[in-house]
Amino acid sequence: MTLVTLGSRGPVTGAADTTTFNPGNWTIPFTPDIINVNVPQFEVYKMVVSGADDTTFNVYVDNFLWDVGIYGTLNSWDPQQPLILRPGASLYFAYSDPVTDGTPPVATIWLRYDTAFLSGRPVP
Repeated sequence: MTLVTLGSRGPVTGAADTTTFNPGNWTIPFTPDIINVNVPQFEVYKMVVSGADDTTFNVYVDNFLWDVGIYGTLNSWDPQQPLILRPGASLYFAYSDPVTDGTPPVATIWLRYDTAFLSGRPVP
């Protein structure tokens, strides 16, 4: 396995939720135009968030719940178990704090891919 970085995306500032997953609260949207990756499959292996004190968050890939974070500011995935995405997917971080607090969370994600997906070799 050879992992190649695709760099970071963001920071993206939370906005009032428009997904219907999180009405009245902050949601950080990483849409395909922000992610902008053109490899068959890639990984989100790390995220860094600020401005989310005393909150929790849910992670959605498109319309599906992928993970739940119980500490809004202490969030980083185990790089051995990354979130795998394909081009065109959207990623949402839906925070438990209401937009009325006036302090949106801000997130940056870090991406990488395995060169075996480009070479056609079997991937374990």
